[in-house]
Amino acid sequence: MSSPRWGPWSRVGLLALPLLLTACEQESERTLASATLLGLEADQVLVGVEMNLTRAGVRNAVLVADTAFSYQEEGLLQLRNLVITFYGDTGLEEGVLTGREGEYEFETGDVKVNGEVEVTEALGSKRLVTERLRYVASVDSLYGDTAFVLYRPGLQSRGNSFVSDAQLENVQILNPSFVSEGDPTQAGSASPE
Repeated sequence: MSSPRWGPWSRVGLLALPLLLTACEQESERTLASATLLGLEADQVLVGVEMNLTRAGVRNAVLVADTAFSYQEEGLLQLRNLVITFYGDTGLEEGVLTGREGEYEFETGDVKVNGEVEVTEALGSKRLVTERLRYVASVDSLYGDTAFVLYRPGLQSRGNSFVSDAQLENVQILNPSFVSEGDPTQAGSASPE
C-alpha cells in the first residue's frame, strides 16, 4: 500500500482551512440590521406596506407607506412617506392624501398625518395643503387644526382649522383668514402660513 502523496498545494490548502473557518464564524456574528433599526423600540419594522382601510366591511381607502413601525402595546403603526387613496361607494377613486409621516391606530382605523400634507380631489380641481390633519374613519372625514390653504377653481381660501370629506366636496372652514381668486393649477407648492 502506498501512502498518499501530499503536494505543496495540498499543504497550503490545509493551512488555509483554519483561516476560512474563522472567516465564516465572523460572518455569522454580524448583525443584519443597522444601528438605527436596532435602536428602535418597535415590535416590527415593515417595508413597502399596503393595507385596505374599511368601514362596515367595505373598502373605502388604500393606505401605502414606504416604512411602518408597529407598536403592538400602543396599538399603532408609525408610517413614513404615506399615500391614502380614497374610494367612493361606486368603487371609483375620489381623493388622495399624501404626507411625510403618520400614525395609524389599530382600534379606530384613524390616521394622523404630518409633514407636507396634501389632499387632492380625484378630478384634480381641488387641493388642500397643510402641515397636519387627522382622518377619522368612523365618519370618513378629515379634520385639520393648523394653518391650511384650499385651492378651488377660481378661489383660494386660508384658515386655521377645517372639517372636510376626503373628496373636498364639503369643506367647512372654521376660522377663515383669507379668501381670494386664484387658480389651483397655477398655485405651485405654496404653503400655508
